[in-house]
Amino acid sequence: MQPFVEEGRLLERSYETINNSINDFVFIEEDNQIIACAGLKLYQEENVGEIYAVVVSKKFHNTDTSTRLMELLIDKASRLNLSSVFALSKYGGRFFFRFEFIESELSSLPKSRQKSYDYVRKSDIYSRHI
Repeated sequence: MQPFVEEGRLLERSYETINNSINDFVFIEEDNQIIACAGLKLYQEENVGEIYAVVVSKKFHNTDTSTRLMELLIDKASRLNLSSVFALSKYGGRFFFRFEFIESELSSLPKSRQKSYDYVRKSDIYSRHI
């Protein structure tokens, strides 16, 4: 994750934050190395999930790794019986559109997530029904 944080493409998260939310994450490994990961945070009251911290090692860009990662996330959301998922991204439009996401409005997010939206970063919002 760190190279993407340094590029400004991913928000920095402390080890403690990641450790406390480790059950949110799905991982893809190759040769006992994590090559891709992403989190799925639950908003149980609204029955939706937020996809976040989507990362694929640069060595595995332009492979099917990102597709496999998204399939894992959608499968997890489906197993949790979520009605939809959303993601905030500055750089992911084409990526999310490949997986049937649409651009959404801030008002479509859970109230608690609306309150924590970063107006300086101005991330685009993508959502998809499950």
